[in-house]
Amino acid sequence: MGLKKWFDKYKKRKKSSIISDIVLVALIIVMLVPSWRREVGSVVVRLFMSSPDIEVTNKKALPPAELTLTYASESGQIYQLGNMLDKPVLLTYWATWCHHCVAELPALAKLYEKAGDDIHLVVLVNEDLDKAAAYIEQKGYDLPLYRQKSRAGEMLHSKKIPASFLIDEKGNLLLKETGATKWGSDKFIDYIQSL
Repeated sequence: MGLKKWFDKYKKRKKSSIISDIVLVALIIVMLVPSWRREVGSVVVRLFMSSPDIEVTNKKALPPAELTLTYASESGQIYQLGNMLDKPVLLTYWATWCHHCVAELPALAKLYEKAGDDIHLVVLVNEDLDKAAAYIEQKGYDLPLYRQKSRAGEMLHSKKIPASFLIDEKGNLLLKETGATKWGSDKFIDYIQSL
């Protein structure tokens, strides 16, 4: 069968079938380009994100060793978790290549914008800080980025990203979330401001 005969036969199919074929081809093309895949994937993930479940906080005191976690800012200043407990800390493991991380970027930015005075947001990246900062700036956000300098203890460790840990001023782990989360929800911001 020649190409012309195949095309004539294909044109006789239902419009819905042709449209679904076009959508499928478009999705395949999108999935072949890594930067498009990340962006489209993050949009899809954003549709299904939920707010953190603050009703079921399981407060656990962090051992002193956990509070020795150190990280460096973009300027090179070294911080230690235990020294930042003048207000709650949201510690988040994040990466530019992770579409779940990219999906929660607007929510992290909203949290930082609306409750930045009430919480330390620590966004830990395990890649080049300049690259991550450029990516976040390109998206129009301003977030504090850090590079992890010491190994996290068992309670602040995760094999998945994004992974976030909410720690109160007394060094208690209040919440652990993995996956894209709506950190900027009004309910969560109200919760942070009530701590």
